[in-house]
Amino acid sequence: MAVPFIVGAYASLPAPESEADYYALLAEQPWVSGVEIPYPGQLVDHGGVLASRLAPHWDFNTVTAIPGTMQNVWKDGGFGLASPDGAGRQAAIEFTRALNRDLGQLCERAGRPLVARVQLHSAPTRRAQADAFKRSLEELAAWDWCGAALVVEHCDRFIPEQTPEKGFLSLESEIDVVGGLGIGIHINWGRSAVEGRGADTAYEHVREAGGRGVLDGVVFSGAGPEETQYGYAWIDGHLPAQADEPASLMSDTEIGRCARAALGSGCHYLGAKVCVPKDATLPERLAMLARIHRASGAAR
Repeated sequence: MAVPFIVGAYASLPAPESEADYYALLAEQPWVSGVEIPYPGQLVDHGGVLASRLAPHWDFNTVTAIPGTMQNVWKDGGFGLASPDGAGRQAAIEFTRALNRDLGQLCERAGRPLVARVQLHSAPTRRAQADAFKRSLEELAAWDWCGAALVVEHCDRFIPEQTPEKGFLSLESEIDVVGGLGIGIHINWGRSAVEGRGADTAYEHVREAGGRGVLDGVVFSGAGPEETQYGYAWIDGHLPAQADEPASLMSDTEIGRCARAALGSGCHYLGAKVCVPKDATLPERLAMLARIHRASGAAR
């Protein structure tokens, strides 16, 4: 079954002077349905630059709130949509309100709906509570999202004996929260692998969300047990596939089995988001993404 395939282009961006060419190259690829747009706290779009780089035929762009969420969590450990602290939860709601407003302005500037999904997260680290997260999502689900659907991107759950990368709610808790709200689950392969320290966890998470009928999308970022040019062992650092980074556990086989499981359970989109060597050429950057697309079998 053909499904949209998105690219987290911001993780593999070249030098600023080559960014426009990189987006143009991605737009030429018939298998790219859209890109993931990071939200650090504002959608900077001076002169319509961002809107202009989103190709007119890209009908499945997404926005992720994780950059701004983590910036706030690092400053305030009580910040998050799942925070038991009232002030911290309200701050996260206001952050999300700003995202909602900026998205509306971006779509207005472009003259069309630009985004199909908005990815939200169950912060804060260590302290997240499911009841608080549900209250937040109930409020956010009532807002006008310019045609976009909300999804919860699962990040590594907090495990006391393990240094967290994100340390949010468990996937089981997130599934329980979204079940009655019409909100889906978004799995990032690498973030699940980081949680369980292995490739099997990513597969298990895909199966779990799919089995509960809430799996909306799967994006492939790598992870592994060794230090690499992309960071320390088990960093949530969007490692490339194993063919391009031997320390990555995300082999073609693992990509394929997760994609098949996802598509078999009604998943609505797949994607790839990987970092690349700083000196990689534009064709090399594209090739690393295209390899994941081929391994996933998500041909359009």
